[in-house]
Amino acid sequence: MRMIKQSAALVAAISLGACNLDLQNPNSPTEAQVTTNVDGVIALATGLQSRFATSYGNYAYTAGLVTDEFAATSAALISISDAEQGAVPSGTGIADAVFNSVYRTVRTADDLLAGADALAAGIDPGTRSGLKALAWTLKAEALGEALQSYQKVPLQTYGVTAPTYESRTAGLVVVRALLDSAAATVAATAPSAFFNNSILTPGVSLPNVIQLYRARYARMANDQATALAASNNVARTGSAALSVLTFPAPTVNPFAAVTGGTNGIAVRRSFRTSMLPQDQRFTYFVTPSSTLTGRVGALLDPFSRWANPQAPLPVYMPDEALLIKAEALATQGNLVASQAVLDSVRTDCTGGRGLDDPKACLPALTSALTQPELLAEIYTQRRYELLGTGHRWEDSRRRGAIRGPTAAPAVPVQGQRCWLPYAVGDRNANPNATFAALPDPTEPGTFPASCQVQ
Repeated sequence: MRMIKQSAALVAAISLGACNLDLQNPNSPTEAQVTTNVDGVIALATGLQSRFATSYGNYAYTAGLVTDEFAATSAALISISDAEQGAVPSGTGIADAVFNSVYRTVRTADDLLAGADALAAGIDPGTRSGLKALAWTLKAEALGEALQSYQKVPLQTYGVTAPTYESRTAGLVVVRALLDSAAATVAATAPSAFFNNSILTPGVSLPNVIQLYRARYARMANDQATALAASNNVARTGSAALSVLTFPAPTVNPFAAVTGGTNGIAVRRSFRTSMLPQDQRFTYFVTPSSTLTGRVGALLDPFSRWANPQAPLPVYMPDEALLIKAEALATQGNLVASQAVLDSVRTDCTGGRGLDDPKACLPALTSALTQPELLAEIYTQRRYELLGTGHRWEDSRRRGAIRGPTAAPAVPVQGQRCWLPYAVGDRNANPNATFAALPDPTEPGTFPASCQVQ
């Protein structure tokens, strides 16, 4: 998305934690400026997209590191290689980065909503519709990433000095309501050409993003009917089917920002070598290596797609919608339809759907699968289709497949821990987040394990 100094922002978030939301720069107007000046509202919408790119990058980085997707490169800090082995002590950058950047996104979205309402009379209805839908959508996804990283999260934070931490169940209600508001708003009043062409990041289809996120969080809530309906509303072909974060020079995409240095990661070689021999999806993500090893000996393949600092980063992988649909159908007992959808992912090949996304080029399944077999195959396809999106961690929890800490160079399988410790910065500032009021969740002691969801 439109970003200012993205690589510096990402590294700062990983290394240092919180930053001051009141800094005066074009991406961070004050609340007074936002609620009294239309130009301030527009600038805030641009800044919101930048902050979302940072929080999404931090979440995907961390989730990949505590599963079997990423490992520390040779120059990385000890805390990075510790995290790849499942050890994330309280107070480390890995523990705090997701929280700090997510809630900067949430705060900016809330400011944008306040400004769009306060200046409603001075903003074209189509532009206001787009602004509010954008704010609701990115706030929802930011909170969703928090729900997938921490056992409990603050939900009501705007103007609240000491927010309380609430359960995933409560959080999913809030996230889904925000997305429903976004969908209803763009359905009632189409975003204006000015919003689409001058405010929204080029290459993003906001209606598609809204529907994909609605499907994603309906799935998390086990609302299969809504997950199916929303996934069917996501475009399958054409330019609208692929929404990407863009990084015009000198900005840098999040993964290129962490391919080296003290925060450096690369893809575990097991991602590629565990595929069927004919599976081509690794070519989208990595360059095969027989020599690259990480800080503590993990075998690695370097990024290929995101080694280019300006390579766009998909907001979501297009086939995520199909995999959500396949899972919903399988869970509902419609196994034939589920397998047909799953085969459309497996057989997607070069030129398929006209999209630049991972292409498996696999044959269709040769025999009818049972429901457990279908679900297992869906999660296998999610592993290879959705690398670097953060979903591997949630999928491990969802399948009761947290495998526990793994010492490199042994290869982790699925997820290594359930949750991150709560952010020390909020513990220091919020009486509802002290260690006494909010103990860090206890990690399982035997594996494979399910994670306690509150």
